[in-house]
Amino acid sequence: MLAEKSTQKLPLEDTKSLVRKAIGIIDFNPDQNPDKRQYVERISALVPQGVATQGMPFRQLRRLSDFDALILTGSRLSAANYQCMVKSGKAPGDEYLSVDNVVKELRGYTKPLFGICFGAQLIAHLVGGEIGSLAETEAGYLTHQLTEEGKKDPLFRNLPPVFYGAHLHTDYVANLPKGGGIDSRILATRNGHIHAFRIGTNNTFYYGTQFHPEMSNKDDAAFLVRANSAWLKAVIGERKFKRALALPVDAGFEVAGLIGSFAESI
Repeated sequence: MLAEKSTQKLPLEDTKSLVRKAIGIIDFNPDQNPDKRQYVERISALVPQGVATQGMPFRQLRRLSDFDALILTGSRLSAANYQCMVKSGKAPGDEYLSVDNVVKELRGYTKPLFGICFGAQLIAHLVGGEIGSLAETEAGYLTHQLTEEGKKDPLFRNLPPVFYGAHLHTDYVANLPKGGGIDSRILATRNGHIHAFRIGTNNTFYYGTQFHPEMSNKDDAAFLVRANSAWLKAVIGERKFKRALALPVDAGFEVAGLIGSFAESI
């Protein structure tokens, strides 16, 4: 369904005269039950008027060239497992074969990308970066530090030097590619790890955030923690789980604006 900023619901092809741009949102949530699809609706709500959005399950892509930019969502799937599949040639499941089909499509896509969590890791892999795995799952509404590059970046420069964002992840971007016409910039870090980046190529630019801008508001700051409570408690323990649920007293929600800034930049 097209999340459209008008009173009329039309197919994407019929909205070209009504909107300035169109963004496709590739939903990597394996469970496509409408009650479980928490990403597309929240991301679309942050896109400004005049920019159409359309969600696409990662198993059922439409023609990517129809869109002026793409946003890649988070997922319960593991980018590190996908990276291992690529290196070993052994698929851990059909879901990862579908992810590989998306990556093949993205290799021919020459317009801007914005990746969130799993989506950011996939972008890094796509252009030759490396994915790592933490010793323990990281969850909660957590702080990050802007780098000097982040303070100058057109999307990130309006964020405070220390800012908050919503998290639930074990994988992370360990290294970004260098050389070969690729300009990689680390925009924000947390505990020495890359938590936001910009990659410029000869043709376009890509952004990635480990945190979830679409969950960075008072109501949804702990959504991912609550939605995954059963297994998360077992993984990190009851005390850390309760801490992950808590909203810090000084929490800010500025990173929600990154989606809108990206949409305006395309």
